[in-house]
Amino acid sequence: MEDNGADRFWLEYTLQSLGGSCKFSTVTDGEQAVDFLLRRGSYEGAGTPDMIFLDVHLPKLNGIEVLRQIPNAKDLPICVLTSSSGERESFREEFGIEDSNYLLKPITQDSLLASACCQQFLRGAIQ
Repeated sequence: MEDNGADRFWLEYTLQSLGGSCKFSTVTDGEQAVDFLLRRGSYEGAGTPDMIFLDVHLPKLNGIEVLRQIPNAKDLPICVLTSSSGERESFREEFGIEDSNYLLKPITQDSLLASACCQQFLRGAIQ
């Protein structure tokens, strides 16, 4: 769930370069993110994501607003994408997302591998 095409490309490229065979579903704004996660409208047949890379600053609804509309948000495998560390406290207090579940942009192989939220996902994707 990343609105910036270059950031989205780089994330997908980095994951694939680690040897993973991943299927990516993308949305470009917060309203689409909510629809995707709730399987509404054109996303009715969407599968359950193994990992959600959620940009903090999506258009229409930001990352916090997206998660507020998802009943089971605290149970989702979320990795927050941000260009600053300023929003972490809000995500931690409201959704229990720990500091290790953030990726600062630009995303690199090293940052993906160091991120706790991605390690389990990557182990499954690289097998």
